[in-house]
Amino acid sequence: MQTPKFKSAPRGVALIAIALCLATTLPVSAAEKPRSKPWFVEVSAQRGIRFHHQDGRSGQKFYIESAASGGGWIDFDHDGDLDLYLINGAATPGSKLDGTPTNALYENRDGRFVDVTAKAGVGDTGYGMGMCAGDIDADGKLDFLLTNYGTDRLYRNLGGGRFAEIGAKAGVANDRWGASCAFGDIDGDGDLDIYVAHYVQFSFESNPFCGDRARNLRAYCRPNVFDGEADSLFINQGDGTFREEGKARGLVQGKDEKGYGVVMSDLDDDGDLDIYVSNDGTLNRLYVNDGKGHFSDEALLAGVGLSARGSAESGMGVDLGDVNGDGREDLLVTNYSMETNTLYLNLGGLMFEDGTRKAGLAESSYRYVGWGTAFFDHDNDGDLDLALVNGHAVDNIEIFEASLKYRQPNQLMENLGGGRFHDVSREAGPALAVERVSRALAQGDFDNDGRLDLLVTNTNDPIDLLHNEIDNGHHWLGLVLRGPKANPFAIGARATLTLNGKKTIREVRSGSSFLAQGDLRPHFGLGTHKGSVSVEIRWPDGRVQRETTEQLDRYWTITYRPRGQ
Repeated sequence: MQTPKFKSAPRGVALIAIALCLATTLPVSAAEKPRSKPWFVEVSAQRGIRFHHQDGRSGQKFYIESAASGGGWIDFDHDGDLDLYLINGAATPGSKLDGTPTNALYENRDGRFVDVTAKAGVGDTGYGMGMCAGDIDADGKLDFLLTNYGTDRLYRNLGGGRFAEIGAKAGVANDRWGASCAFGDIDGDGDLDIYVAHYVQFSFESNPFCGDRARNLRAYCRPNVFDGEADSLFINQGDGTFREEGKARGLVQGKDEKGYGVVMSDLDDDGDLDIYVSNDGTLNRLYVNDGKGHFSDEALLAGVGLSARGSAESGMGVDLGDVNGDGREDLLVTNYSMETNTLYLNLGGLMFEDGTRKAGLAESSYRYVGWGTAFFDHDNDGDLDLALVNGHAVDNIEIFEASLKYRQPNQLMENLGGGRFHDVSREAGPALAVERVSRALAQGDFDNDGRLDLLVTNTNDPIDLLHNEIDNGHHWLGLVLRGPKANPFAIGARATLTLNGKKTIREVRSGSSFLAQGDLRPHFGLGTHKGSVSVEIRWPDGRVQRETTEQLDRYWTITYRPRGQ
């Protein structure tokens, strides 16, 4: 194209004309294309949620205030839709709050949420952090663990909308700083065990000064100021109690263990659950299971302990998903500003490589502090996209680093195919552009319309409930897996869907992300496909079951069949 010539027009007019000409002839990127309506719309107040988080800050920069708090989805009444549990902070020494911050349980009633906290008995007032869900006693009712700075709570589901707190009785009520957690059958005996990532040793009585002493400017410390806490592994004894066996089963001990995120999956495809832990500022851990629930840390050998440059990064949240369609679960860890979020591509044979830059995920994360994250198919086209929530840990960071901000927008990265991502946050709509201090992220289809929605928790703010309103006509299939007797919700199961010769995998996963619990139902986008699909379920006990259906755009219940049936 030749540049137009302007002989008599003023310079400013000429430049405007050139810009208009270029705008009508140059290609427009996906993020700049005009949109008829947003993809995601914030609907929390519209749907009845009146929750407001408080971190109890008093100006003394207590370190716990920088991380709180999480929440997640749990179908506690077993009626087929997702209910919502939200976690709050608490008062700290010297703080002045209106009322007592309290956790809240919202029952989903046809897409609207009703606060049932008081009846359910789950309104904990401790300094809340995260949660994970699982059926601890195999009675078909979903229980959940609440992690705190302070004593953790284990809520046993009694049915009828009520819970009993049994943490101390069950043996899991430790009082170290609990962060993310996950349920899974670690030792292969059929029932669910619990992993709890612990963060650092902090107390109100020992609160070091960090920041700029010369200007008397106090800031939240970095994790290297504190010693870490070894994680906990609670083994289910089968009688309603658990025994902590982390050290005996191979978990690394010592001050370098600063666990924030945890995810369980069979990463070496040998039929048992392995555990990945993101540590903040120290080596991450990949605990490889020997088949009997004993572990060795293979993070360095596998290539997932450090960045490609050999640095320990500030691991926050973590999730797994097959981003490039090769049938292997890849690993995403969110990190601090001036680092990047890191994508470890699974090469097979328990070997990974840092594929962050190749995937297009480096530059888009450099200025942000990432926390919760989720792989999910936001547009039902068959591949996994990526959601990320951000917010700095230091509330006065602008004073120390002018290029950074405390309140930050969240992000949606679209998979263009083959694991190459493009930032479509602008196209997703203004709900993602709102600058907040976000922490937890949990995906889940709360209105059962087949489009995955997002829960985002925010520090000292209401939550964001992002309703997915993409209308592209794509088909989908959700699975409700009814597992073996000892694990009714099939936590740890892997579903493989075959469509036109291509295999797509999803898992039933407790925990992951950051301080969050996502939807337990595996979800598959099918694009424009209208025919039959086949699904292979590898149940937690290793049994493989194959099913076929032609009925799409629904949640399909598949029940475990013992051998011989």
